[in-house]
Amino acid sequence: MAAGIFTAHSELSDTNDAIAEVARALPLDSAEFVLLLHGPNHTGDTLEHALSLNTGEKFYGCSTSGEIVPAGYREDTLSAISFDRSAFRCVSRKIESVKDFGFQHAQDLVLSMQWELRESTPDSNSSNTFALLLIDSMSQAEEFVVAALGTELGTIHLMGGSSGDNWQLERTPVLYEGQLQDDSAVVLLVHTRLDFRHYNFHNFMPSDKRGVITSATPAKRLVHEINGVVAVKEYARLCSIDEDTLDQELLAMHPAIITVGDRAYPRGFMQILPDGSMQSACAIDEGLVFRVPTQLDYVEQLSQAFRRMRQELGNNLVVLGFECAARKQLVQQYHIEAAVYEQFTACNVWGFSCMGEQANSLNMNNSFNCLAFSMPS
Repeated sequence: MAAGIFTAHSELSDTNDAIAEVARALPLDSAEFVLLLHGPNHTGDTLEHALSLNTGEKFYGCSTSGEIVPAGYREDTLSAISFDRSAFRCVSRKIESVKDFGFQHAQDLVLSMQWELRESTPDSNSSNTFALLLIDSMSQAEEFVVAALGTELGTIHLMGGSSGDNWQLERTPVLYEGQLQDDSAVVLLVHTRLDFRHYNFHNFMPSDKRGVITSATPAKRLVHEINGVVAVKEYARLCSIDEDTLDQELLAMHPAIITVGDRAYPRGFMQILPDGSMQSACAIDEGLVFRVPTQLDYVEQLSQAFRRMRQELGNNLVVLGFECAARKQLVQQYHIEAAVYEQFTACNVWGFSCMGEQANSLNMNNSFNCLAFSMPS
């Protein structure tokens, strides 16, 4: 808890009890808005009803593939981050049928949000304003939505995350004003008097090994062939992995790397299909060239990133983190939880494990995407 941002977490399995617990812990009367990040066990009419008893119209959020609190990773719990009116002003919009969302829609939406925000905060500008995006990951529309929004927002930083359901890949709703929404996205344009920075980082570099997607179904993000060979067989060869052992957890450690200029962007795979195709978590197409990843030291990269945050913003932080769910799997596989949790505790990290990260106008995977806020002493 810090002035301007208040946090609460519940591990109670009963949704009504969990909502009541976090509601008691937060000053909801003075909340401008509340982010609710919840496991897929907390959903449906029960969640909506529980929120309706606790100023539900202030709640925005999504279902997750795990929650992040300063003590570490959690699953099937419920976290709430309250942004107080003493430090924040917010306007919100819901995007329905996200696959139909385009640049003209984005222009109209962003202009209306900026006008509304300036009505209450005339000094709102790119140095004191940011945008948050929460989007249904099952829509597979993140690239189009974030590209359109990012273009219209210009120098205003956008940070987003794709909802999850603990890798069940069934239903991943977002929450808008206390109501669950499918095939939708939530956009918040937020002004703050707190100093903040947007960071995005990962622990991969491109190697010299290359592959080309030679057969794909882009509309479903399916890769059928790489270098003219069945996708899973060729990807296992490129990554020097036994094909018979390649599964979703190993895929988390071996995302494809797309290079744009001197920047490297991981593109993760969500699952392997029975015919040897692989489903990507980001947009793909035939002819796309990628590189096999080289991993950097995970804990050192994380430590460097948080050290930079403290250098730039001071030691009294609240970090809102939307982190790829594959990173949690990697941490668990390497048994480095203690070292990672030490960093989360030191920087007061709250957030969730997501199925895609949006940074400004890009959708990506395998990254830690966050806003760090400098809190008053």
